Amino acid sequence: MSNILIYVKIPLYEREWCEHHFGSPCTFPAATNLNNVIRHFSRIRPSGVEPDTQQPGELAICLMGSKSKKPEVYNFISTHGKAAIGQAIDDLFTMHMWEELTDIGCRSIAISKLIMDWMEQNGISMSGNNYENLRMKFQRIKDAYKNEAGINISRGYKHEHTKKSC
Repeated sequence: MSNILIYVKIPLYEREWCEHHFGSPCTFPAATNLNNVIRHFSRIRPSGVEPDTQQPGELAICLMGSKSKKPEVYNFISTHGKAAIGQAIDDLFTMHMWEELTDIGCRSIAISKLIMDWMEQNGISMSGNNYENLRMKFQRIKDAYKNEAGINISRGYKHEHTKKSC
């Protein structure tokens, strides 16, 4: 593992989640999509371009590199590359949240309690708008399935017209 860091701007709740699961600075497992995305966008630093320093709102990520892309040489990531890494983190975060919050079946527990508990278990603080952002993110996914595909994935107890019973 190298000591070379890159910095990516992502929402507070995703930074806290990453640091909870992958440490600070974040070190993603070697054979994962995130490291593949990072490696893909790693370039040789252009001459005259200084290494970045961490700015507020940025997540520190340790460059892992590979046999073909040593972090000592390939340690520059463009603005577009950083955006792609941020998107890959968001995708992983969303899959994790979705998997764990929809795994409860038809329990008659308010979604707010489930989200707050999930936040606590995953190192996400209640500071700022974290809770409301996650609640809205979860709701947008449910709405997209319902409105765009006609699939109602609500938790049974809220919708009497569904045939699923708990």
